[in-house]
Amino acid sequence: IYLLVPQRLPEGELVSIEEISTRFGANIVVVSGMDWNNDMTPWQAPAVKEGIFGGHAAQFLERLKEDLFFNLEISLKIRKPRRSLVGVSLSGLFAVWSTGCMPLFEAVGSVSGSLWYDGFLEWMKSQEKFHCERYYFSLGNKEKEGKNKRLASVEEATLEAVDLLKSVGKDVTFEYNEGNHFGPLIERLEKAINGIYTEVR
Repeated sequence: IYLLVPQRLPEGELVSIEEISTRFGANIVVVSGMDWNNDMTPWQAPAVKEGIFGGHAAQFLERLKEDLFFNLEISLKIRKPRRSLVGVSLSGLFAVWSTGCMPLFEAVGSVSGSLWYDGFLEWMKSQEKFHCERYYFSLGNKEKEGKNKRLASVEEATLEAVDLLKSVGKDVTFEYNEGNHFGPLIERLEKAINGIYTEVR
């Protein structure tokens, strides 16, 4: 299970991740240090405050595949990996987007994923196939109340994405978390892992 997070987790949260890994009986890899606004976005778009999102997701996905996944799984002697990817905010967007590109993941989790991203729903509707069978989405129940109209559209966009994936036969779970976009990260990530990891259902 690969977790894409915006910055290195504090020691206490890493300990929590280790405990979750033991409980689920799975290897959990926390990935951080990427160029967040550029590597997590599939094409260029205006940034939330100023500047632009770079749209380098395709290059980053290729690096994940060729460098991290290959080398790490070889070192762990995993011959037939069953990969899951969980992202939060922009990396939640990246996780869903990646499943339209290549068959890398069996399951994907999007925690407050930025599905409001310009043109993303139109892109989803244009896809012939999504290379993943199980999806988990969650949102804070107050996210739609934000002052930024673009960000506040996240609930409408996410529910539309959920319906679209269900309509093509995917196993999709959606749930609300108490609060807004920023919440207890580990708790929300654990819920996402529980939502996609069938062995513990």
